[in-house]
Amino acid sequence: MRQALSFDKTLMSSLNTKVTVSKWYDAKDRYDENKYKEAILELFDYVNLDIRKKYANENETYFKVPHGSVVVEVEFTDTHFKVKAPFLKVGSEKRIPLFRKVAEVNFAPLNLAQIKLEDDQLNFHYSCPWHLCEPYKIYYILQEICHNADNFDDEFIDLFDVSPLHEPQITNYDAATLDQAWNTYNGIIKEAEAYIQYFDQNRMEYFNWDILNITFKKIEYLIMPNGKLRTDIEKQISDLYSKDHMQDRIQRAKTFLAKLKAKTKEEYLEDIYVAESFISIKSRLEHEALKQNWKRAYENSSKEIQDKQFTGATLTLLVGFYDMYYYNNIPDDINQKVETVLQNASGQDWHIAATTLHNGMTAILENKPVKSSAKKGFFSKLFG
Repeated sequence: MRQALSFDKTLMSSLNTKVTVSKWYDAKDRYDENKYKEAILELFDYVNLDIRKKYANENETYFKVPHGSVVVEVEFTDTHFKVKAPFLKVGSEKRIPLFRKVAEVNFAPLNLAQIKLEDDQLNFHYSCPWHLCEPYKIYYILQEICHNADNFDDEFIDLFDVSPLHEPQITNYDAATLDQAWNTYNGIIKEAEAYIQYFDQNRMEYFNWDILNITFKKIEYLIMPNGKLRTDIEKQISDLYSKDHMQDRIQRAKTFLAKLKAKTKEEYLEDIYVAESFISIKSRLEHEALKQNWKRAYENSSKEIQDKQFTGATLTLLVGFYDMYYYNNIPDDINQKVETVLQNASGQDWHIAATTLHNGMTAILENKPVKSSAKKGFFSKLFG
């Protein structure tokens, strides 16, 4: 087991964002001019130019924007900006534990929005006077509502007597893409198991934190699952970065990997689709942000390569690259370079992979071209 992990290119047509950057500065300018409604309209244009065209009423004072399984309602009054997102219908059973959980969520992770009970219906709410509608704040509030509605709907439905209020507006992939996603998903898991077994047998189990972290992010990068699968992966990745003992975190991640392996094709494909969305759960990536995002991985891997710790350097760099994909929407030019670097390193011996990844990261940071290498390593051929 002397080769780096293989690379499987995403099956999504684009990893880019729908934002229009110039509109962000327009939104800030309108706010500074005390033109608060215009500022929010420019903010919506920043998010997606189609929002005002598709989801506004005639005088643009009321919007109904779908996001996953909720529809976010935004209202402009003479004095206030208001947001409401009808969430779940409450049944007659398990109401007390449900309300306890809602109270918990209202303390954390929610910071500004709150879930309220109204006529046996749980709704997300937020309201503030116009002069407090600073664009950063409003974007964060909308993201908070959208992200947490996505995160908690499946969990609440599993645990309590609640039912969805809206069916998500989704687009399904074609059968060939779904078959490829299923086969690659299983290949990613099989490869991870081989590495985990090798590192366990050779008393290098500390590397399994990297293997599991990379594996979960590779699954997300492959086709960006929705529903419970996305939520479960997100929770497990978060757990890997918790303050618990390393071996405890690794063991929980191994257990989760076994659960992923046990999924049937039908169970997996239930969460593979494109959902209509309002606010992306990922950040917009600019080239300058890469310097900060990759700072730790770049510096640590540089030291590891200098010390001839090529396995550690390779895994450090792969975590850095897949972190970029997991947390960000990627412009096409950066994505093309990263894909080339990952393909060049795929299945190569550790020392070659480490050097290839490090040189590739350097070229991307310096905004230089990245050349493709046709040569593949043995392990890439085995799994690819």
